[in-house]
Amino acid sequence: MAEFIRIEGSIKDAILTIIRYVQVATGVEPTQDEIAEMLKSYFILNEVGNQVKYQLKKASKKDDDDQIDIRGPFWTLNLMTGPGKNVLARAGVLNNNIRAAIQAAREFIKKTIGVEPSDDILARSLKSSFILSEIKN
Repeated sequence: MAEFIRIEGSIKDAILTIIRYVQVATGVEPTQDEIAEMLKSYFILNEVGNQVKYQLKKASKKDDDDQIDIRGPFWTLNLMTGPGKNVLARAGVLNNNIRAAIQAAREFIKKTIGVEPSDDILARSLKSSFILSEIKN
């Protein structure tokens, strides 16, 4: 049986943004297990690490311009098809695999750049247009 955890804040928003982006781009809503596997891939980890470096560098410059300008996820209710795959995710209740994938990303980033990113910086990096495009592929 799958274990579920509650994730709130910017990380939850980043995961929901990824789910929605993949659904819009491919026409198929990904499962949480699929999202977790994508986040654990070396290519995505490396690119997220590069994005975190950029976010940390930008934060140190105190630049007000934000490269990531993405609206929050917009959800619709379709009563004809029944509940979607990620009903619990929208409430912040995610599969333990998602937490493991986020932790793997944190550990990879800490190992490669020497700094553990905050939730906000990691979430902004996950929501960058390049990362979303790569996850979709």
